[in-house]
Amino acid sequence: MQLSILILAPDRAAAQVMADGLTGAGHGVTVVGKLAELASAAGGYSLVIVDRAPAPSTPSDVIALLKGQASTSHVPVLGVAQSDDLDERIALIEAGADEVITKPFQQAELLARVEAMNLGFQRSSSDGRGRGIGDPSGRRVIAIFSPKGGVGTTTIATNLALLAAERVPGRALLIDLDLSFGQVASHLNLQPKQTLLDLARDDAALREADIFRTYTVQLPSGLHVLAAPPSPALANLVQDEQIEAALARALEAYEIVVVDAGTSMDERHAGLFSRADTVVIPVIPEIPALNAVRLLLDQLSETGSLGSHTMFVLNNLFARDLLKRTDVEGALGAKIAADLPYDPISYLKAANEGVPLVLGSPKSPASEKMRALAVAVFGGPTAVAPTATPAAEVKKEKRGLFGRR
Repeated sequence: MQLSILILAPDRAAAQVMADGLTGAGHGVTVVGKLAELASAAGGYSLVIVDRAPAPSTPSDVIALLKGQASTSHVPVLGVAQSDDLDERIALIEAGADEVITKPFQQAELLARVEAMNLGFQRSSSDGRGRGIGDPSGRRVIAIFSPKGGVGTTTIATNLALLAAERVPGRALLIDLDLSFGQVASHLNLQPKQTLLDLARDDAALREADIFRTYTVQLPSGLHVLAAPPSPALANLVQDEQIEAALARALEAYEIVVVDAGTSMDERHAGLFSRADTVVIPVIPEIPALNAVRLLLDQLSETGSLGSHTMFVLNNLFARDLLKRTDVEGALGAKIAADLPYDPISYLKAANEGVPLVLGSPKSPASEKMRALAVAVFGGPTAVAPTATPAAEVKKEKRGLFGRR
């Protein structure tokens, strides 16, 4: 079972061998060097490894801090003893380490310890938080991303998020991480007063889940939404450590977190892919688009960032088949998990009116395919399509040509 693993190591180069061994086994690994980075992010990971600690702290201090905070006390911690000194190992255990491994160790031993810890916590955890990636009993992060625009990334993200809210009303969050040109608000006909930018400026909200929730827009469907900054000029004001902290708080506050990751790949997105339980990648039957996806997968594999389950969705944007499904699967070297039918009128109507398919056209073939995709992503039986009219979900507002005032 794949895990999302956070390693504390001030000397990141020295921790790279450990990280490479874990990513080689399919786990998603993030290495941080600062205590503040670890404390803000640890709550969203399956496992924390404390290798070394930045002075003047000791590894025992760090472990005691993690186990003493409500937001991170549930996370399994593997302490790394730098020698076979008995007192050092005892100190790590007394501080709260769930397991200790002593240097030097073989990669096989590290992997065995990690897998044994995960199995033990899966059996003993009563609240589902000590989980591996893909465990349906745990809190889940679903990222939707494509290296090419215009393939339906935001359409899929908004519809999946609304279907998640049907399952867990009030406990599903949609985050627009397309920082420059995010269109989640437009697709939902929203004019948010606060966005991810406002959240990033509030240190208290990045530390406290209850304050974090006040920055979201709450829809009648039970879905909560955290919108992108209102202008591309403001995108660079949101830093990678703020996004990392926001994702950690989101995991504390919500059962399901759906992220529209847009089409651009930068450092601010790097932690998302290793943290996500599932990455949904929309593809279209077009050779340049498929080549872009292959390059993306190669990059993520090389960096060890894609430690999650990847799901490809074929979006049939064209009136006739340019490439058959088997051709697309051959180009990707992977199976298509779901497909969306050619239906330009329904998609265009949904985008222009700000009423997603599963609300505006719940009985349409496209909506039914979205529900089938939700079953593939979230598991379990498909929910019954709502009978409420779209007006009950979204109050119409006057908007400018591009969906903003």
